[in-house]
Amino acid sequence: MIRINLLPAETKPIRSTARRYLAVFAAGVVLTVGAMAFVWIGQTREIERLQRRESELKTEAAKYAKYEKILQELKAQKETIEKKKDIIRGLERDRDKMARVLALLSLWVPPEKLWFESVTVTDNKVDVSGIALSNESVAEFMRNLEQSPFVVRGSVVLAHSKQTSMGERKLREYRLTWSMVPYSQVKATLAQKDQGQGDAVSSEKMPPKPAPQEKPQG
Repeated sequence: MIRINLLPAETKPIRSTARRYLAVFAAGVVLTVGAMAFVWIGQTREIERLQRRESELKTEAAKYAKYEKILQELKAQKETIEKKKDIIRGLERDRDKMARVLALLSLWVPPEKLWFESVTVTDNKVDVSGIALSNESVAEFMRNLEQSPFVVRGSVVLAHSKQTSMGERKLREYRLTWSMVPYSQVKATLAQKDQGQGDAVSSEKMPPKPAPQEKPQG
């Protein structure tokens, strides 16, 4: 016996399937938005932390900048003091040189024959100009300088010589230059000479050693 089903076939509801798709889509959107919000909040907090750290570093840098400025000022003051010390030392050296030069001139100048108008000392070089009675007076002064231990041998040069007149008297303009030997070097040389002379005198005073006597052979 054959049975025939005349009832209509069951149909799946379309609306329920669409709702499930919409729910899944909405959940995905919510999750995506939530993830983006989480990332954004995290980045915002990191930016705020970096900004606070930047502010702290700026504050520390400002403190160190104040100390750095004080340090620079101290260095500048120290350099100024050192420069002043160098100037004072230079003045003292120049003063000593000028004193020795003037003493040398007063010692070796021909009296009543030669006069000075200017004396310049630069390092170890001396420049002197003035008036003399004659060329012979200038030559005598040059010979005296060459004999001084404070003058470098062969350094005395007559840079200028010209006849001039003062009233009815004919005179001689001159300009001399020479190099000075440092005082320490002269002092060391004189000390060596004194020591050598002392050794020679002591050796002369010592009695000769007696000749050794031969022992008699027994």
